[in-house]
Amino acid sequence: MTKLILAAALVSFTVHAQEKPAKEDLINRYSVRIDSGDLRKHLTVLASDAYEGRETGKKGQQMAADYIQGSFREDGCSMAPGMTNYQQSFEVIETAPGGDLKIGKRQLAFKTDFIYFGAKKQMKLENMEIHTIESLDKKPSENAALIHRLKGMDIRAEITELRSKAKGVKAIILVAGNYEELYEYLEHYATTKTMRLKELPGEKPKEEIPIIVVRSAALDGQFKRQFRYLLGKGSQKKLKKAKAVSRITASFNKDEKTLVSSNVLAYIPGSDPILSNEVVVITAHYDHIGIDGGVVYNGADDDGTGTVALLEIAEAFMAAKKDGNAPRRSILIMTVSGEEKGLLGSSYYVSHPIIPLENTVTDLNIDMIGRNDIAHENSSEYIYIIGSNMLSDDLHNANEAANSTYTHLSLDYKFNSLEDPNQFYYRSDHYNFAKNNIPSIFYFSGIHDDYHQPTDDIEKINFTKVERVARLVFSTAWILSNETQRPGLKY
Repeated sequence: MTKLILAAALVSFTVHAQEKPAKEDLINRYSVRIDSGDLRKHLTVLASDAYEGRETGKKGQQMAADYIQGSFREDGCSMAPGMTNYQQSFEVIETAPGGDLKIGKRQLAFKTDFIYFGAKKQMKLENMEIHTIESLDKKPSENAALIHRLKGMDIRAEITELRSKAKGVKAIILVAGNYEELYEYLEHYATTKTMRLKELPGEKPKEEIPIIVVRSAALDGQFKRQFRYLLGKGSQKKLKKAKAVSRITASFNKDEKTLVSSNVLAYIPGSDPILSNEVVVITAHYDHIGIDGGVVYNGADDDGTGTVALLEIAEAFMAAKKDGNAPRRSILIMTVSGEEKGLLGSSYYVSHPIIPLENTVTDLNIDMIGRNDIAHENSSEYIYIIGSNMLSDDLHNANEAANSTYTHLSLDYKFNSLEDPNQFYYRSDHYNFAKNNIPSIFYFSGIHDDYHQPTDDIEKINFTKVERVARLVFSTAWILSNETQRPGLKY
């Protein structure tokens, strides 16, 4: 009797083992759950005017968070370990730009005579001593400002050079002969409200060095002579006098208020008793820039497409889990907020991780995957891959393998460089993981004419493309979550 039972059990196990699909079959089986029709259904809601552009900390963003949470709950996704709901809340400080600036005896007017950026906190700088690069002492006073005449429009390059030469200064003042032209270029960055994470008790505030752009005509007369002396042209007595007289006092960002935002997390526990302690993270930001001048900026591509891709990826992984086919490692799917305000939500998460960062295998980040850029206007069969081999060749190879086996897209590495003038590697949420030595990929279809415009609407989205890229991310995540070894680091 016992032998018959054992034999029957062995036959049953053998049949079951033969019936259980191979890894490759499982990827094909569940990736088809990512469906262009469902992607469209979700985006029709999230990119509608009713969601008011999903600005961080505002009504529309919270509506979007609730919708995403509802989708995760409907699919049966777990809450992340230790959480009592799907949302990881954090506070941000919204600041309205504005301030005062006095150089020597001249009181300058915000916008008319100067603008600034690089300072998001309330700040008061008093009686700063002015220096040029030429007059800057090897060890400047603890209250020094650097002043410099701009050469042209390449303001980023000049600032980078000045920062490398002027360690320890409290502010950098750029005197611009072409102020009106620069103002047009910088107005959006310098005159719209900004946000920053609110520091928690005990956290050290981030140091900020304001960059102040001043209209050169506002400094005519006495300051022109002082500027000449600051360059060392004249007697030491006049030079000393120029330094003594030309002081700067400034105050910035008088109006602040606290807002609440959140990341929305779905967790799919892994099946391996040991490897399930590790997690593959998949991210996309669900916020956009809100309403400007009464016009809603819906952000259908940026990053509505990434957000709805995550909803479908979550459904696909949960379908596998319900069938008893969950991958070995756990999956954390996280839509983050605050990306448009400076990668705030992902920055908060890596500072307050739900899963320890040392147990985080990789981050796969999706940001804008539903359109074509001008370099690919005649074909949608591509996606830019950024960062895949920056930290790990294994991650790069896993993504290549997933694509060559399952999705057959053209993987474009044009922007996969630290020298990319667009600096895309630093501009989406994967970077907060990468700078913590977590291998990361940024999936991106490029900039188009509707980027950050009110015309970024659902009617222009290619949902077949979104579906294929989402399936690539799912396939890559599946491979990474089932490999015995996590992606090795290059350094």
